[in-house]
Amino acid sequence: MKTKIKQHIFKAVTIEIAGALLVFSLLYTLFFGLNETVEILCWLWLPILISCTAAYVFGWVISNWFTVHYNFKKWQGVAIIFSLLIISIIAGVFALSLANNNDINDLTDVFPVILIFLLFGGLPTLVVGFWLGKQLEGK
Repeated sequence: MKTKIKQHIFKAVTIEIAGALLVFSLLYTLFFGLNETVEILCWLWLPILISCTAAYVFGWVISNWFTVHYNFKKWQGVAIIFSLLIISIIAGVFALSLANNNDINDLTDVFPVILIFLLFGGLPTLVVGFWLGKQLEGK
């Protein structure tokens, strides 16, 4: 049963990452063109990889906190996926701050990035969170 919890969380993280990359790619291509989209994805490959890895690692950690007979509620799925979103944003921003060609020099530069991700990623994350809560509720 614990593997079912892990599978649902990993599936939700995968859906969230695929959806975020798809929406980002479509919107960025729409406003800036395909060449610019490919360039920004090549520039951000390491922060994206680190943030995705952080989401999976902390998803694994969170899934191990719950017992097999834990009675899940739908809102807990939303809380889990939003916490994974924030953790992965912070990990990606940290990876970006290690690069030499960035605009993140201070801790106050991180908050607008988190706000932008929460504004544009909030609704899809909410939908995936409700789906995750429903899956965990019926485990």
